[in-house]
Amino acid sequence: MNKNLTDFHPNNRWLQQLASAQMAAFFAAYAQQPATIEQKDQAQIGSATKALVSEAWQNAAATGTTLDRYLVHNHLVDADTLYHAFARVLDLPFIRDEFNVPDGLDGLSLLKSGHCPLPDYGGGVAYVIAPTGRIFEGLLQANALGIRIFEGAKIVVTTPQNFAQSVDCRYGSNIAHQANRRIAAVAPWLSAEKLFGRTSMVSFVALVSLFGLAVIAIPDAWNLIAFGLMLFPSLPSVQFKALAMIASTGSERAHSAISDRDLPTYSVLVPIYREARIVRHLIKRLKRIDYPRAKLDIKILVEADDVETRKALENEAMPPFFEVIVCPLGKPRTKPRALNIGLTYARGECIVVYDAEDEPDPDQLRKAAAHFAQADPKLGCIQARLAIDNAADSWIARMFALEYAGLFDGLLPGMSVTRQPIPLGGTSNHFRRATLENCLGWDAWNVTEDADLGLRLACLGYDCIVMESTTWEEAPINFTAWFNQRTRWLKGWMQTACVLMRCSPSRRNRIPALKQFEIAVISTSSVISALFHPLLLLVPGLLLAPSSEMVIRSTLHLTLWSFVGLIFVVSGLLSLAIVSVGAYRRGFRLRLSDILFLFFYSLIKTLAAWRALVEFIVAPTHWHKTEHGLARTSRRYGKQA
Repeated sequence: MNKNLTDFHPNNRWLQQLASAQMAAFFAAYAQQPATIEQKDQAQIGSATKALVSEAWQNAAATGTTLDRYLVHNHLVDADTLYHAFARVLDLPFIRDEFNVPDGLDGLSLLKSGHCPLPDYGGGVAYVIAPTGRIFEGLLQANALGIRIFEGAKIVVTTPQNFAQSVDCRYGSNIAHQANRRIAAVAPWLSAEKLFGRTSMVSFVALVSLFGLAVIAIPDAWNLIAFGLMLFPSLPSVQFKALAMIASTGSERAHSAISDRDLPTYSVLVPIYREARIVRHLIKRLKRIDYPRAKLDIKILVEADDVETRKALENEAMPPFFEVIVCPLGKPRTKPRALNIGLTYARGECIVVYDAEDEPDPDQLRKAAAHFAQADPKLGCIQARLAIDNAADSWIARMFALEYAGLFDGLLPGMSVTRQPIPLGGTSNHFRRATLENCLGWDAWNVTEDADLGLRLACLGYDCIVMESTTWEEAPINFTAWFNQRTRWLKGWMQTACVLMRCSPSRRNRIPALKQFEIAVISTSSVISALFHPLLLLVPGLLLAPSSEMVIRSTLHLTLWSFVGLIFVVSGLLSLAIVSVGAYRRGFRLRLSDILFLFFYSLIKTLAAWRALVEFIVAPTHWHKTEHGLARTSRRYGKQA
């Protein structure tokens, strides 16, 4: 394209008025040629008067967007009609059908550039273009001034959707592969793909051997090692949680709203798999998002072999700012793999992730954009608060809801205030696109990608905050679904802990010592507590049993195990306090039966933790799918918990 395009500034109003007048006049003339256009186009083009186009251009400028996006996303004209008219204005041919993209090119570069060679077109090589945004406007402005940008070249126009589909047809698998090899190519030590290399296995065998020799040579070593394992990270974890609970009583700093003109383009990534039953509700909930349509970019990510869900999506009438991205088959079959693919196609300056069953507050994107606009560049992620809507479905759904209330309404807000590393929830994570790309996106091999990314952000010096906005979710309603989901989460935490521990000293030296310590505690505490804390129930029995002298043979042992028991009691009381505060803030009435069930709930976490440990060894990337759309009750729309 001609470099003269750079001379056109969007604030030159007379240029816009000249171009819009010419385009409106063309629309009016175009509508009088029924022999050359389809009947469907006649009605749409006939309504595109000079006043309409001029007003659209002015409104686009006033809201900080561009003419093409304003017209299409606000249903003033469909993309096919707009680009057909655009081609006629520039006196260029227009194609609707997919075209053959030549081999030997880089698919990702083609998507970013919006143009591609088109061999064997009219007896020679042509170029197909799908201009958007400022380039779209600039070409209209240049044409209005009589500047022939493409003079002497063979140019064909198509829609951005057709361009992307044509490129995908040829390079979709390569684009997906590149998206998910970003970490492996740049920083393989941050990926869980190959946790156990030769060096790791040798180190592990050596460590186990030394442990065995120590126990044989010094029998008391077992007690000291067990004491240390149970004490760390329990003691610092209790301290961090207590500090967070105290800090969470402070009010969140208010952020003033920003105008539509200053709002960034926002991409919403929604990975779904085997969710045909809730597709209709998903589309309905996403349509409720209160954000300028011309700046909204919703990508629904579906697997290529998920035929049922794809058919359900095809049967839904979606606004033009929705796009279904079909993820090519590949390994591993995980949510973060789909998110990396979605990030490649997203055009937003900000990115948010939602799950299929989510219902976010309609103004959540506006609030997040205001936070980013008024925050330090070090703000890496904004986590919305997650809440469970179907708490009344079963006892395990209620326990899940109380657990979420304690985490997102009791603990994480305080961790945000004290600037502790935050393990993100699996949804409603808001990012600046630049930050997300600097962090290399998601690790496709980690089955708890949210926590992994949250701690990676901390490692790279970014902060995360919790925002006063809610996304409502659906909890598992039976033990099997809960058990599978919790196994996957804990397995992912094991992956994350191993990834963070294997960083070389040179990389760790870039992180402040306190931050390193916080990351180590947070990454290991949930796993250690789930695996071993229930065993501490044996401590009182050991201390009080008649044969306790067989286990506790010295004052030192008695002191150590008494201290472990004390930490266990304090940790349990603190956890109960966190749940109580979170439940109160979320509007739950805590019952005596809830306390008893929470105790049992903590015990069955241990079963999931040991199963996760086995899977971590034999099937580290296996993804236990959680089925949605089974909720029978709703705290918001029906029966109250």
